Amino acid sequence: MECEVCGRQEEMAFRCRYCKGHFCSEHRLPPNHDCLFLNDFMRQPEKDREFIEYIHGRQGSAGERVASTIRNTVLLKVSKTEIGHLLLGTALVAAVGMSIFGYSFRPEYLAIFVSAFVLHELAHKFLAQFYRAWAEFRLIMYGAAITAISALPFLPFKFIAPGAVFISGSISERRNGRISLVGPLTNIVLGAGFMLAYYATGSDLMLAGARFNGWIALFNLIPFMGLDGAKIFAWNKLVWVLALAGSVGLYIVGGLVSGRGIFGIF
Repeated sequence: MECEVCGRQEEMAFRCRYCKGHFCSEHRLPPNHDCLFLNDFMRQPEKDREFIEYIHGRQGSAGERVASTIRNTVLLKVSKTEIGHLLLGTALVAAVGMSIFGYSFRPEYLAIFVSAFVLHELAHKFLAQFYRAWAEFRLIMYGAAITAISALPFLPFKFIAPGAVFISGSISERRNGRISLVGPLTNIVLGAGFMLAYYATGSDLMLAGARFNGWIALFNLIPFMGLDGAKIFAWNKLVWVLALAGSVGLYIVGGLVSGRGIFGIF
């Protein structure tokens, strides 16, 4: 959908609760799109999150803003709703992981699947809050449904995208690209660490960790369907190519080392 101010295409545009228009993350707040009902917005009580977001972004000394940024980053702000959505998403990812082994309980592998997903999403949230944006994980109905279906053990292709971290605030395309990149980059770094651990120990568990993280990064770098890859590609195509090359290399090397080929999972 197109932002009514700058024309930027958004997979999931923000809808102003006052004028009902649709806008990008940069123009979502009423003052940023010259909302016809700006006076109504400014009269909102202090408990209104959007009002606080607008006011706090425009006051305080430089030191206070730096201290606030550190607090927002280190002390991740979460809500009960976000925790609930994240737990359900984690359960779906765990089900997909267990389906690979015919639903036999393998806690060590389950820990790898869950950590790859959770750390990916928290990386998005961490950087978004560093940029003073509101960021929370939410399940996406079609993504959660397809993830649940792919948990069926007889399906060879595993889809793992039950939700995403939604962001709002005055975020530029460059920062939005970085926020999108940090998720797959986290998986690439984790995967590389697992690969090094495999060469040091010869553990099949470490190899599985390398390949699974490579797959998560590769899947999320697909440049469409609202995935991270689409935002990274729009921001910086060279960065997208380098990230994609890293994830593909990690996934392929893991497959060749395991002897299961390019298309095998574990």
